Amino acid sequence: MNLQKCIDDLATLVAFDTTSHRSNKPLIDWVAGRLEGLGYRVMVQQAPDEDKANLFASIGPEDQGGLMLSAHADVVPVAGQNWRTDPFKLHQDAGRLYGRGSADMKGFIACMLQAAPGFAAARLKAPVHLALSYNEETNMGGMKQLAAALRDSSYTPKACVIGEPTSMQVVVANKGAAIYRFKVRGFEVHSSLRDQGVSAVEAAAQIIVRSQQIQERMRKDLRHDGFEFPFSSIHVGRIAGGTAHNITAKDCEFMLEIRALPGRAAAPFIGELKHWCEAELLPTMRAIAEPSNIEIEEITDSPSLDEQGNARLARAMMPLCACHALGRVSFGTEGGILQQVGIPTIICGPGQINVAHQADEYVEISQLKLCLDYLEHLRVQLEHDPACFF
Repeated sequence: MNLQKCIDDLATLVAFDTTSHRSNKPLIDWVAGRLEGLGYRVMVQQAPDEDKANLFASIGPEDQGGLMLSAHADVVPVAGQNWRTDPFKLHQDAGRLYGRGSADMKGFIACMLQAAPGFAAARLKAPVHLALSYNEETNMGGMKQLAAALRDSSYTPKACVIGEPTSMQVVVANKGAAIYRFKVRGFEVHSSLRDQGVSAVEAAAQIIVRSQQIQERMRKDLRHDGFEFPFSSIHVGRIAGGTAHNITAKDCEFMLEIRALPGRAAAPFIGELKHWCEAELLPTMRAIAEPSNIEIEEITDSPSLDEQGNARLARAMMPLCACHALGRVSFGTEGGILQQVGIPTIICGPGQINVAHQADEYVEISQLKLCLDYLEHLRVQLEHDPACFF
């Protein structure tokens, strides 16, 4: 496989601004055209209420499930970040390729495209499926839609590799990712009359303090030393509210995130917070002002990837990418969604997660080379003994 052509494809992919609030259709159409030209059976799955789409393309035998290689096509925003170069124009310097999505995860897409002709020309004993999803960075709605279609199809993959940045090491488990928006409604009065008002900011602060009490209990609950932070976590990353220093805040909104270990779900933790709000906090607020309210909106609740069920796949993949130890990560992936519909999944792709979402995001050229070598080893294995994966 040609490394320079892979870099050229990455430059094209980075130039598509697929920030999650924008359409990914131009990128999907470009990739679909490439794959159709190679003889792939291509399905473009339109999002139900957005100008976005998933792509699912297959090559090889049609009478069996095969192996799926998967990536998300969306990227996070660059607003407010101090980039040294244009984030949507690939920049090469000292063995690194800079650009939004270069690591997370258009580098893997570029490698998939470079491997695609080889898969098409090979005498595959099991099919290869190439998948691209939308909205992974927000609510993972794209993969939820695609997984539902795959579950009910005659070509459900028997295994999947998601190419999130893992430095080309095999990851068998990740925490879940659940995000909730809390909207607190108080009652505004002049602060000199504060006892006649309800501060939404102060009520929100009480909820946040309560969430940290739950975090302390999480440390005494399930522990998994395979993760850098070996507990489930709860975290508030954004808050906004109030209008002036001398007015009790009428409104306050904050975002709360729960990353639950495999074997745990976010629902019981958020359920406990909701019960405390309804039983303890809201009655106090409404005793002063009846319109006071606390609304909890689920943005997404994506399941963890549990290593139960993917051991065979992981063991088969390790020698192909020179992996010596299996990993577990705390960032969320689409793996748990696929696992829920019966597709064993591992995570393995080029780049480092610590540069994802950051200004001057980059992928090392050496990582792309490792990924291309891995995909070539994978092609050979699928020609000779695909049963080792399944």
